[in-house]
Parts: sequence; structure tokens; C-alpha cells
Amino acid sequence: MHEWGITRDLVDEVVRQARQNMIRRVSRVEVKLGRKSHLTDRALRLCFKALTKDELLLAGTRLVVQKTPDHRIIVSKISGEGTGN
Repeated sequence: MHEWGITRDLVDEVVRQARQNMIRRVSRVEVKLGRKSHLTDRALRLCFKALTKDELLLAGTRLVVQKTPDHRIIVSKISGEGTGN
């Protein structure tokens, strides 16, 4: 399933950005999903939910998907709780 691998890469990028921005718990992730990416909104959501359910940093994260006309899949915004520093 290529959906799983693509979503795993997306989750890895969310974790990287969250750590870089000192977010200790992500509550919302906004993604731009290209119509030509060969990945459906539904598949992305299912894989994201499965891949993040046991990750403390990402458990319960709301995924917001915006369709775009190209082929890219981009993390456009991450929201959550900071470390308080």
C-alpha cells in the first residue's frame, strides 16, 4: 500500500516540525493534498489515524485536508501545546 508509506512520511514530517517548534502535543494538522497525488482524502485520514493513535505527541490530532490541483502533499500548518519555555 503506497498510501501507508506516503502517510508515514507525512507523520514523520509533522513530528519533525512539532519538535522544531517545541510543540509537545499536536492538536491539529493542516495538509494540502494534491488531486494528482494518487492519494485519496479517505485513505490519508485512515492511515493518519492508524499511524498516530499510539503516538503521545499525535494521539487525537485533528487532520484538516485541503485539496489542491497539483500532485504535492504538504504539511501547511501544525497547532498544539508548547513546552511552556
